[in-house]
Amino acid sequence: MEISIISESPKETRILAAFLTQAILNYHYYCLNKKNALIISLEGDLGAGKTEFMKGIAESLKLKNDVLSPTFLIMKKFDLPEKYHNNFSCLWHLDCYRLKNLKELKSLGFEDIIKDKKNLIFIEWGQKIKKLLPAKSWVIKFKILDKNHRLLTFKIPIAKKEFSESN
Repeated sequence: MEISIISESPKETRILAAFLTQAILNYHYYCLNKKNALIISLEGDLGAGKTEFMKGIAESLKLKNDVLSPTFLIMKKFDLPEKYHNNFSCLWHLDCYRLKNLKELKSLGFEDIIKDKKNLIFIEWGQKIKKLLPAKSWVIKFKILDKNHRLLTFKIPIAKKEFSESN
């Protein structure tokens, strides 16, 4: 499934992120038997809105910590409030912009992190590590249209059996 939306401001980008958060929590309800983390790759140029989007995710999940791009840390873990633990217990925010090679990410335990189905993982510059991402990863592409407008294209792989007529 692919959906494109134009955001007209950073505030709108954060609102779109909040809508996605709810979609993720509902999607996970239908996929309780999934084996791995839910991974969302955020792709686009510098200044396209990826970090602003992450701020909206954090706000909608009521995280107490500010979400800043972990460019120099590469990844940061946030424990989610207990009310979300039926779906996810941790939010991981990765920034692969400065990543030199895939071994760097592997050395940080990335392969174990993506195996835990209680992890919700957002990866800025996810296109740089495409080889490490499972085929069912979600992708959000951010494109700068002008100073205030961004085109966000959501690519969400949904198997037909996940949303059968009985749901």
